[in-house]
Amino acid sequence: MIGAGVVDRVLHVENVKVRFGGVTAVNGVSFEVEEGARWAVIGPNGAGKTTLFRTICGEVYPTDGRVHLFGRDVTRKPAHSRAQMGLGRTFQVTNLFPNLTVEENLAIAAQARSKRRFVSWAPLRIRGELAERIESALSRVGLSERRLATVAELSHGEQRQMEIAMALANAPRVLLLDEPAAGLSAAERSVVRQLIEELPRDLSIVLIEHDMDIALELVDRVLVLDNGNPIAEGTPDEIRLDPKVQDVYLRDE
Repeated sequence: MIGAGVVDRVLHVENVKVRFGGVTAVNGVSFEVEEGARWAVIGPNGAGKTTLFRTICGEVYPTDGRVHLFGRDVTRKPAHSRAQMGLGRTFQVTNLFPNLTVEENLAIAAQARSKRRFVSWAPLRIRGELAERIESALSRVGLSERRLATVAELSHGEQRQMEIAMALANAPRVLLLDEPAAGLSAAERSVVRQLIEELPRDLSIVLIEHDMDIALELVDRVLVLDNGNPIAEGTPDEIRLDPKVQDVYLRDE
């Protein structure tokens, strides 16, 4: 566990357990993320990684344990409240409006951190501070020239880039990335990897990635799950050499 002070700690997951009936999906997970830190949560399929992310985001409430965000207990706060506080995320399965433009998708996503009421049938007004946030996000992911294209016209790799842009449009302080390179070609994975590497260093990142090699190249600290249980935590080099981690990944092949 990182020895972060309370002031610098932006996310604290404390002994979180999640049960669905008789099945324990996450079993006693604890870790702390300090400002600007980059973490990976790795493990084989079914390890509990996405359930843990959903718990951090407020989509699932833990059976036991606590989640603290920016020093506040958010264990029972809904997802939109956490987004307004500065928590952003992407999804393992692409979750976009295919018939809207890239710009329109970002404008809708940017409402998540706004406390103004969003009226779905009113025309989108992309101007002022909203337009600036959208342009900054598109520039960061290399999609500025595709802003007027519909999502249906984008390649799968570009859609992944766009999902990151949608999260960035809310100016998050903590960003959760759920397998951002899943299903991409080698060339597309390289683009996404570079994009993540170049995100601002004051942005705290927690990354889920099934591919251990990619994950370990992008982060400072790693948490390894297996069947919902935390089995190792450390630096990328420590995780590569951990015999328990090697056994899990050899078993999964």
